[in-house]
Parts: sequence; C-alpha cells; structure tokens
Amino acid sequence: MKKKVLGLVGALEIELKGTDEVALLELSGQLDSYTSEEIKKLIDTHINNGKLKAIIDLTNVDYLDSSGLSVLINTKIKLSKRGGDVRLVGLKGKAKEVFDLAGFTDLFLILDNHEKAFQDF
Repeated sequence: MKKKVLGLVGALEIELKGTDEVALLELSGQLDSYTSEEIKKLIDTHINNGKLKAIIDLTNVDYLDSSGLSVLINTKIKLSKRGGDVRLVGLKGKAKEVFDLAGFTDLFLILDNHEKAFQDF
C-alpha cells in the first residue's frame, strides 16, 4: 500500500510492506505534526491486527519534528507492552541530529538496511 499525506510544509509518502509478522513502513519526506497522525493510525491498525514487530525506514525522511519523535517513541512503548518491538532503518542527516538532540538514539535499535532489521527479529 502506498499513501501520500500532506504535511505542514511538504508531504510524507508512506509505503507499507512486510510479512505476516513484521510491518515495514518506508517513509519519504517530512514526518511532522500533520503526517505523524497517519503513521500512528497505520501502526495502531497493525498492532490491533496482531503484528507486534515493526520496521520503520527513515532513509528518505528529510524533516523530523517533535510530533514525529513522539509517534516513534509511542510506537516503541505500545509494541513493547505487548511483547513486540520496533527497529529503525536509515536514520541519517537532519533526522538523526534531531534524534541525537532528543536523546532518543539509545532507545532504539537503528540498523543500516531492511535485511538486517528483518534478521534481527
């Protein structure tokens, strides 16, 4: 499934892939207060459908604000409470700077690619 959500300044493209057990969200664009709500809805739907493992690919995210951070940490909390977890892929550039400044880097397992993330589960 592919979806484009308009954000505050730009847009976020979301491509949902994965397996029966693992949801893979490939994000491209801006993860802000407008677009993060759509990510939250998608993840909540997958959790409610029994998927307790998620990989979120941030390789092509060029903007990340506190709302984006919030949806990522809340995803981790929700999944952890149910015995699942989330892996992040491709965190770099400005998005990584925001993560580092917020002190979130140590809270997530951040990997280079999908293959490593799938193998880690």
